[in-house]
Amino acid sequence: MIELLAVSGRSRLCFLLLFSSLTSFVGCTPNAERKRPTTTTVTTSATQEQLLRAMDNLSRPSEFDREQSLAASAYDLNRWLDQQEVDPNWAVDPMASRLPREIRESDLLNDVGKWTFSVDDARAMQEASLLRDLSTWISKRGVEKRIKKWLDSLAPLMDDLDRENLAIAEGLFDWTVRNIQLEATIPYPDESVAPSAAGEQGRDKRIPAPQRAIPGPGYRYPPWEILQYGFGDAEQRSRVFIELARQQGIEVVYLALPGNTVPPRPRPWLTAAVVNRELYLFDCELGLPIPGPNGDGVATLAQVLDDPRLIDALQVGSEKYRFAHDELKELIALIDVSPANLSQRMKLVQANLAGDQRTILAVSPTLIAESLKAARGVADIALWSVPFEAIWFQTAMQRLLQTNREVAAGYYQAVGIFQTRGPLTRGRQLHLQGEFGRLEEGKDGAKGLYMQARVPTAAIDQIATNPEVQKAMGLIRGKNEGDFVWQTRVANSHMLATQSKQHASYWLAIAHYETGNLEAAVTWFQERSIDAWPDGPWISGARYNLARTYESLGRVDEARELYLEDESPQAFGNRLRAKFLKEWSK
Repeated sequence: MIELLAVSGRSRLCFLLLFSSLTSFVGCTPNAERKRPTTTTVTTSATQEQLLRAMDNLSRPSEFDREQSLAASAYDLNRWLDQQEVDPNWAVDPMASRLPREIRESDLLNDVGKWTFSVDDARAMQEASLLRDLSTWISKRGVEKRIKKWLDSLAPLMDDLDRENLAIAEGLFDWTVRNIQLEATIPYPDESVAPSAAGEQGRDKRIPAPQRAIPGPGYRYPPWEILQYGFGDAEQRSRVFIELARQQGIEVVYLALPGNTVPPRPRPWLTAAVVNRELYLFDCELGLPIPGPNGDGVATLAQVLDDPRLIDALQVGSEKYRFAHDELKELIALIDVSPANLSQRMKLVQANLAGDQRTILAVSPTLIAESLKAARGVADIALWSVPFEAIWFQTAMQRLLQTNREVAAGYYQAVGIFQTRGPLTRGRQLHLQGEFGRLEEGKDGAKGLYMQARVPTAAIDQIATNPEVQKAMGLIRGKNEGDFVWQTRVANSHMLATQSKQHASYWLAIAHYETGNLEAAVTWFQERSIDAWPDGPWISGARYNLARTYESLGRVDEARELYLEDESPQAFGNRLRAKFLKEWSK
């Protein structure tokens, strides 16, 4: 049975009641800048309005029903595409031919050459728009003094643009670590197969785990869902960082070690930002960049290969870093690219976007590979299989949700609240777009919507007993509704109200941090998240972010105490941060 989000067995009735109470509880409502690399606009006719309308709709997810908006945008995109000309010289990037055999022989690449937009294309464009907006406001934040001092020291070695790119990469990585709570990375499911009668392994009979909806590392959620939910494993964190950086014109690759399994799978290591022909190392599992010589800034791969002490420094007490220096001699650089990124239609859209709507939609793996060929320590360059496996997994999960009652109940219990357009999800969308305060048109921004999502504790406690509270929550018992059905709906409403308050409280704390209200952030992290729900879903993220807030306030000893006590999946990295913090605070 699938492990992800599965709970004890329930009937189809229980699942329908869960989703029914979810929708009734959350409700529904009606409807000097740094330039990113782009190409010149080539379409000036009236048909351009259809493209701009589609992109505008996709850029405002908090204002529209998601699925209706995606369908309408796909329609406009196709009407625009009807007026464009196919490039007869276009071809799929040759690096696609080096994907694993199972991916090449599947239908994942079938749509790359098609001259039509699907709803999935619109979804990919909406994800890119979200990443564009998010990376833009993050990139405008200043860097801390320690990082600025290091960047200034690089002035003789690189120009201002490269140092700016490096500063932005560091800021995007830091945001990712603070905002995507690290979950444990589960091993890739066993792919071994029994030898056939002829003594050969039956590769043709093997169905990859993602196609069977079996959870594995990195592929359980696409980046936009990771951002929406706020949690992910180290590889999912890495994908978010990679995609954020790409929207700012900074390429980030994923470095891995050669596989030692059958079939071989690269062993994941960390992300590396390509700046000034160097690979700067950011470890999403540690939650830290690899420090350079003397503990300064961010190390390059070349520096790590030259100086074993940089890896030796990543030791806490008797606990060593997960890879030894000698293991890092021949690395694989993996490029994060999806089928949509490889298509001619996405390349054409990108060429016709300008101003605030400039968005990176198309990727040339061959060009990225060219920039890496001179990098020391990189023995091979390939496309990362995880983006393709994520599509497999999402497709398989959708089928499973329709046929497996147990999995469906578990899925919607865990993340079903995000499938609606209530104040929590609308607040989260505005949060990711950097809209924290009240909007110009008088509507609430992220902070106001989060407050709306926080049902008073007294009301939550009375959901099962108080008819007035039940009515306010949209819980009205039907005339012929049996006790079991009614009690299930009440219990589900209690669960959803609790979840909404937990999420909103934690994200409000982060919103206060992002807007510089550090004392308020301390209160919300400590009292409204940690103390209120010591066993809640955000306990590790709240403790980490509270420590980061203490750092910003100069309360270093309190920050170190929290890091040293941590037992989350990021515990080793946090203990390492406590070790470094002694030097950083001098």
